[in-house]
Amino acid sequence: MFENFYTVFYLGPIPIRVWGFFVALGMILSLVVLWKRSEKLGFNAEKTIDIAIWAIISGLVFARLFHAVFYEPVYFFNNPVDILKIWQGGLSSFGGLFGALLAFFIFFKRKKIAWENLPVLADLFAFSAVYGWILGRVGCVMIHDHLGKLTTSFLSVKTIDGARFEMAFLEILGLIPLAVAFFVLRDKKLKAGYFTGISFAYYGALRFGLDFLRAVDVMNADARYLGLTPGQYFGILLMAGGAYIMKHVAYNMKHKT
Repeated sequence: MFENFYTVFYLGPIPIRVWGFFVALGMILSLVVLWKRSEKLGFNAEKTIDIAIWAIISGLVFARLFHAVFYEPVYFFNNPVDILKIWQGGLSSFGGLFGALLAFFIFFKRKKIAWENLPVLADLFAFSAVYGWILGRVGCVMIHDHLGKLTTSFLSVKTIDGARFEMAFLEILGLIPLAVAFFVLRDKKLKAGYFTGISFAYYGALRFGLDFLRAVDVMNADARYLGLTPGQYFGILLMAGGAYIMKHVAYNMKHKT
């Protein structure tokens, strides 16, 4: 059982917010992996990093907007200025994905990269994102901002009203097999789109399942629509998108081999 909450640590006299620190580390890790893999596969690393930086910026904006609109609409309707207080936490992972994809397609076109390279480039981003995502989620674990239902499991965090599931920790555990699989497959000759399709379908299924364990009896609990969280609806869409991509990957393998 995890008992301590860590929100701030000090670098000398300078306070560093734990959540933001690990999110930043995760972004840096993803960028490093993206740079190395781009060079290895013969892509212009500077172009891919340029796209990635804009994707991160767009992802942060939409992550905040999605959180405000789908998770705490009443609060942010009454306190619209608080949308700007991103350091207080409150980001939607699916909003971040939407924003990143939007920036990806816009700058893919602006950088005049050949469209036939789209699946390969998408795989570059999907491959690198999983490692940074895991590291970024460590920040969520440290501040315990995604509490689950009351439980007697050892995979819990001690709160004022009892032990609860730590959702970010469970997500990390769920993502580790994907990260290991990607590492093992990194040098395999796979069809373009494989990493993208797998990551979409896998993460969508993971979030859909885990969100059933989210708390409903805590302050700022996730909103429910017809019994499901926004994350579960987005998870369904992500699973469908991943299945669609994988179907076309399988089709191309069948008709081009």
